[in-house]
Amino acid sequence: MKYKITLILLFISVKLFSQAVIDTIAIEEVTISAKRIFKKEYAGQKISKVDSVVLLDKFNQNLSDVLSENTSVYIKEHGRGALATASFRGTAATHTQVLWNGMNINSPMLGMVDFSLIPVYIIDDLSLNHGGSSIKEQSGGLGGSVNINNKVDWNNRFSGRYYQGVGSYSSFDEFGQVNIGNKKIQSKTRVYSNKSKNDYSFINKSITERPKVKNENADYSKYGFAQEIYFRTNEYNYISLKTWGQLAQRSLPTVQSYEGSDHANLNSQDDNTFKAVAEWKHYRSESKLHISSGYDYQSLDYILENEVNGIGKVPAIYSESIMQSIHGNAKYGYDFTENFQFNLSLNYKHYNVNTKDSVLKTGYDVIRDDFSVFGGFYLNVFKKFNISLMLRDDIIDFNLSPLIFNLGVSYKPFLNTDLVIKGSFARNYHHPTLNDLYWQPGGNPELKAEEGYTEDMTITYALSNSRIQVSSELTGFYSDINNWIIWLPSFKGYWEPFNIKRVKSYGLEYNLKVTSYIQKLNIQLQGNYGLTKSLNYGDPLTWGDESYKKQLPFIPVHSGNFLTQLKYQGYYIRYQFNAYSERFTMTSNKVGLEDDSGDLGVSQNTGKLGWYYPYYMSNLTIGKEYDVKKYTLGVELKINNLFDEEYRSVLNRYMPGRYFTLLLKISFKK
Repeated sequence: MKYKITLILLFISVKLFSQAVIDTIAIEEVTISAKRIFKKEYAGQKISKVDSVVLLDKFNQNLSDVLSENTSVYIKEHGRGALATASFRGTAATHTQVLWNGMNINSPMLGMVDFSLIPVYIIDDLSLNHGGSSIKEQSGGLGGSVNINNKVDWNNRFSGRYYQGVGSYSSFDEFGQVNIGNKKIQSKTRVYSNKSKNDYSFINKSITERPKVKNENADYSKYGFAQEIYFRTNEYNYISLKTWGQLAQRSLPTVQSYEGSDHANLNSQDDNTFKAVAEWKHYRSESKLHISSGYDYQSLDYILENEVNGIGKVPAIYSESIMQSIHGNAKYGYDFTENFQFNLSLNYKHYNVNTKDSVLKTGYDVIRDDFSVFGGFYLNVFKKFNISLMLRDDIIDFNLSPLIFNLGVSYKPFLNTDLVIKGSFARNYHHPTLNDLYWQPGGNPELKAEEGYTEDMTITYALSNSRIQVSSELTGFYSDINNWIIWLPSFKGYWEPFNIKRVKSYGLEYNLKVTSYIQKLNIQLQGNYGLTKSLNYGDPLTWGDESYKKQLPFIPVHSGNFLTQLKYQGYYIRYQFNAYSERFTMTSNKVGLEDDSGDLGVSQNTGKLGWYYPYYMSNLTIGKEYDVKKYTLGVELKINNLFDEEYRSVLNRYMPGRYFTLLLKISFKK
């Protein structure tokens, strides 16, 4: 019966969970079981976990690479090492909430996260809450949320690792980690650096002559550290302190349609941050208490200098922004019975933002306080039904928002088969960012909050035996978002934000993971497919545009990725493939004159302008690990963009062709 269902459903996916204090021990392989995929506190929710194999393969890369190549989240990149923002289920970048160890790290000014600034080095555990499932963490995730966590291994005594990488375009990576402790106290220290000239060559088809040029003024660097300390007073309590600091500098090249001197306009941006979270967790057999406090410091300095004959470099923009936030969180969970659980949480966020441009003489200084209360009710009925009701309400600057909720149901038709059918209906709100409200000139204090309704339906199946483990998940979703905020040019001569859009987003998400053991050969396969229709239903009569019922710009309808790994006696090979369908660059989805598709090897000349052709990306990793007593030595070669695909993610920003990375690794455990 299990194998028949497997064939019918084509292995539909699952997220695995574990709980209790001791579950923080990292386990590479986990046996799939019905108990793990059918828990009442996850009733109706779509939650996916990024596999440790993926994090290992992307270890010296950024979070943007992990999400774009291994999840259904679409990442819009402005170049290698440059700004990378997310579109989760076809929503805007501000609709994806990002949490680091439970603390929201979205910029209070911009409302989004630059995923190129988050190195995989600092991540132990990565998961995604899709759609309305994100309200269990906080409001605002109309598309979903990304959860970054660090974990402790109480069995660790003394261990560490050091990686050094060198790659194309004068790219250099270094990472070191030392873990030391016992059953009572653990310390984990990480330091890293990542830098590159980033001067890859490409054919610039954005200008008439189509010359072969280098990606000038595009160098970047990141230097950072992360320190974690965990202390367990007894079997019921432990406290922890986690910190992360980083300095990042980037030069920003001029757009590729610019035909002047490469050094006429010089852009640079510095992004520096320091984050800290202190936690206390208390566990009893029937209850859990979790209290945390966090601090987030972000600074963003942007400089644009123009070269003026006879004068030299003259600043045109000199913008300095400092964002500080304090977070407080208290969570309490109580199991009244084995079948009924209640959770309560209180959240507080204090923002202090100061931004100024010393050249343009603009800026703002704002303090904002946000409060939130959450209640969750989780019930198991007749062993086959799990029901959850999650409620959240926010107070933003002492203004009470409408009630946010998520109602979810999971049904397990066969007690001895890991098949689960689940669905949810949710309401969510996203409040305007501080730039939306106060940016000078153009901020609009009268903006309304964006309101969204989301429906999900998911089928999950898992199969496990001594030879093979399979998990698979198919989800259909629909969301309707009103008061969508968009910045448009106004008659005043500058851009302003307006509540003019209504966006309907619907589609499918499919996930598959297979792990098999054939004697000493380990085979892992995993893939994701996303179909996303994100359509504008704003009022065309009012605005006279041609974007009504058209796909939002830069969002592909079809996207997919596939990762396979073979391991045999220390040797391993990984192949990563991802693909995106066509994307439009204009809200009208208009196409016109011939584009450069013929020059790029596309089989037919499409004759479309304002359109990006589909592209297919392949990465190959080959490596070997050697065990020498308590040490593991490794060497790894990675070929990025294996078939030298030429592609763009946004206007006037070509991405690099084929390039290489060589990584040397050493780790130990005593």
